[in-house]
Amino acid sequence: MASPGAKTETATNDSPSTANLPPRTRIARLILLYHFALIGVSCVYYILHGFDFEEFTSLMGVLAPVTALYGGAVFRFLGRSITDPNLNVQNDAPINSLVKWLVHGHFIIVLSLISLKALAPNILNFQDMTMFLTLVESALGVYMGNIILALFEGGKNT
Repeated sequence: MASPGAKTETATNDSPSTANLPPRTRIARLILLYHFALIGVSCVYYILHGFDFEEFTSLMGVLAPVTALYGGAVFRFLGRSITDPNLNVQNDAPINSLVKWLVHGHFIIVLSLISLKALAPNILNFQDMTMFLTLVESALGVYMGNIILALFEGGKNT
């Protein structure tokens, strides 16, 4: 009976290198990857004529500030973690799964809206897409912003 448990433990230890990273670093990577992926996918859709030039520039006007806000907090954390390695081990709290859920959910909703407009413009026009993006960014953005600040800026009191 000890042998199956040992295999399970070995299997979790042999997982990809990101599983060994602290929660903050994993979340930081997800945020950066997802936001740059959103911009990249939007560029591909523009090249494939899913958006015209005015729509594309308006879409970048919505995505770029949010990416800059999240990216700024993440890059600041990553920069500080180089000089203070203790930052990486903080926040192993249960909110880790909630934050991951919000990051994944935020990305999926925004990507779905962009893809729906680009691939099925008869279902969702550009004005509706920007209205829903604004709603999602406003609703989730406030919570995400607070969580991001707590995760990446709140290490002073621990």
